[in-house]
Amino acid sequence: MVIVVLGDRLRSNAIHPHLRKRVDAGIDALEATGGRYLLVTGAATNPDVPRAECEVMADYAVSRGVAPERVLLEDHAYDTRGNGYFARLLVDEHAPDTETVSVVSSRMHLRRARYIFERCFGDAYEIETSRAVDPEPEYDDFTESEIRRLHEEDREFFDGITPGDTDAIRRRLAADDPAYRWLAENKE
Repeated sequence: MVIVVLGDRLRSNAIHPHLRKRVDAGIDALEATGGRYLLVTGAATNPDVPRAECEVMADYAVSRGVAPERVLLEDHAYDTRGNGYFARLLVDEHAPDTETVSVVSSRMHLRRARYIFERCFGDAYEIETSRAVDPEPEYDDFTESEIRRLHEEDREFFDGITPGDTDAIRRRLAADDPAYRWLAENKE
């Protein structure tokens, strides 16, 4: 099992309370399941903070006693679709025999995240989402209606893509989102 903790926009170079709750839940899952890796995902999404979300999360996880070699950092994802796609690439690279991926995020976000991860990972993987955290009010950026709207956009994004087809997902990301245009030239 690989535990994937989704990032959340940084407000400073330090981990904020909501992101700390997510990483804590990920560490608890890692310990409870004997998971192989804690994969932390999130790019430098705040132009006022020079660090990537995954770097701050990894530093915190290591400070909590997770061995550095068990932490995988994914620093390309600017959104949940990127989290799913780039997490899939890291799992394929570091733990190709993985059958279950456990996704950790806020309670309101997990339904959407589950859908995206199921589309990015395909039928060969079980996507587990029982590790939900309740957001801190000051860090809850999305309303329920915004989450529904984003989920509908996700359905449109994945329309016509076979679940698990990373090449098709890469092409769609490159075509649909300026943050991922570099994927059109780079097949990384």
